Amino acid sequence: MTSVIRLASLAGAMLITGHACAAEFSLYLSCEGKLSAGKKSKAATLDLAMRDNNTTALIQKSNVLPVGERLRYKASQVSYTLLYKLPLPGTEYYNDWVRGQWIVWQPNLKKLATIRLSIDRQSGDLEGELLDHNDTSLGTLAMECEPQSMDEVPEPRF
Repeated sequence: MTSVIRLASLAGAMLITGHACAAEFSLYLSCEGKLSAGKKSKAATLDLAMRDNNTTALIQKSNVLPVGERLRYKASQVSYTLLYKLPLPGTEYYNDWVRGQWIVWQPNLKKLATIRLSIDRQSGDLEGELLDHNDTSLGTLAMECEPQSMDEVPEPRF
């Protein structure tokens, strides 16, 4: 009887720790570069938290992409490939996305429908493309990414 209780408590402990580990991110990237659209360009920043167990990337901080969104990624030996599709016209848009400064400086970006990103795992170079609903290029992203650990991130104030 005691071995059954021990086995049940061990199984319960494994379930609890399994759920706790599922919420952890394995890689943090801090990227800086520029967003180019037409003849104009703007400084761009992007902080990603990537999770290996379900291949999602969380946009933690950015001045060019919607913060808080989760992107699916595919990892190869050479690169991480990420894709983000915006809602079709006529659906609800994200308030932070619409109020962003970068839509004001390039009116064509209001037609944005898809963001494609590729991060080279060796050099840390990020290349991205902004597309409309017809897959016509509206702009490009070029950034350098550096890995970060949670120890390097400042503690929250609140």
